[in-house]
Amino acid sequence: MVSEKITFYEEDAWPLPTEAPSSEDLSKCVHCGLCLNACPTYLITGLEVESPRGRIHLARSVGEGRISLTKTVQNHWDLCLQCRACEAVCPSGVPYGTIMTHAKAQIIKAEPSKKFTLHLRRFILRNVIGNPLILGLVLSPIRWFIKSKLRTYLRKLRILEISTRLEFLDSSLGQRSQIARATHFKDTKGEKMAQLFIGCVMGELFGSVHEATKRVLEHRKFTINAPDEQRCCGALHTHDGDLDFARKLARKNIEAFERTEGPIVVNSAGCGAALKEYASLLENDEFYAKRAITFSKRIFDFCEVAQPTGKGNFNKKVVYQDACHLNHAQGISEQPRTLLKSLPQCELIETSEPELCCGAAGIYSILEPEMSGALRKRKTEAFQEANADVIVTTNPGCLMQFEAAKREGALSAKIMHLAEVVDEAERN
Repeated sequence: MVSEKITFYEEDAWPLPTEAPSSEDLSKCVHCGLCLNACPTYLITGLEVESPRGRIHLARSVGEGRISLTKTVQNHWDLCLQCRACEAVCPSGVPYGTIMTHAKAQIIKAEPSKKFTLHLRRFILRNVIGNPLILGLVLSPIRWFIKSKLRTYLRKLRILEISTRLEFLDSSLGQRSQIARATHFKDTKGEKMAQLFIGCVMGELFGSVHEATKRVLEHRKFTINAPDEQRCCGALHTHDGDLDFARKLARKNIEAFERTEGPIVVNSAGCGAALKEYASLLENDEFYAKRAITFSKRIFDFCEVAQPTGKGNFNKKVVYQDACHLNHAQGISEQPRTLLKSLPQCELIETSEPELCCGAAGIYSILEPEMSGALRKRKTEAFQEANADVIVTTNPGCLMQFEAAKREGALSAKIMHLAEVVDEAERN
């Protein structure tokens, strides 16, 4: 099918022209429809406007001045998980992630817009998620709550069930509350140097994953370091369309790591995808463009560095669920499975739709609880059918979503990060 030729493209039609999706990117979509069955929101709703080509058509219409950027258009874009499953099946190479990032950048300047909600979200993302000190202070009481008797008491009284969001947050937290900040990782002794990217929420709640990553890499004779100056990767800000702040974080991370040596190891799929795309994010920055290219080439996911050794023992039935930004954005799907299969006595079970987004998508589960819950239910049913001992993934949002799925579906499976599985196996 041949795409409709764009006869005009009005930059002034966009509220923020300097960050508008390019007409070249938009025109790559030929509306073939191969993206439909890969799109989570289309699978749930069956609506064309909730599909990648539907959202691209809306963006083209805005760019050509045929429609205004109304609240309805904004809502269709907001419902997108930005999982990028469509990119993996698109024969035309449509950069859908880039298109949606620049489309969502328009919303802050659009009229009408959900101004209060958007400004509040942006304030939190900038001043809490983007500030390590404030984030630590905010999450401190949450860490206490996770282990407290108050949590048990509130659950028994079913008080948390008065709010869907509160109930989900409680379910998704599981028992994780370990801190692992950059200061905890200082030059262990090994033959090869590697840097560990700590991140924001990963460092504050998923410290056990960082500790496991460190031990696994040390077992492979790496010296592990983590620069103190590193910051949040900016993935949440980019997905929210706050490109200016995402670029500020990118520059800080480049400066923090460019004085170091060796691969930069990332154990969060979302962070890894964002870090690998700094070159694109900063391509128009004359002072950082080349530095960003060098930086992005040093980014490696945990499974790319932790090569199989065939040692240890993990006598359990395991299901591996692809994190979208590892599978679709980074093109990494087989390496984690190869790593799991290499563990002695580990039985890997494939579920239906392991590549389908679980509905976590950063803060999506909080912003769009209904769609997120529908996708979580779909995963829960797959987990019940598999009846595995362990559910494995590679992203903090997915881990939290699966904890909620476990509680809602009364599953007995343990939720683990890939690094934790390899670490446990090699310590047995």
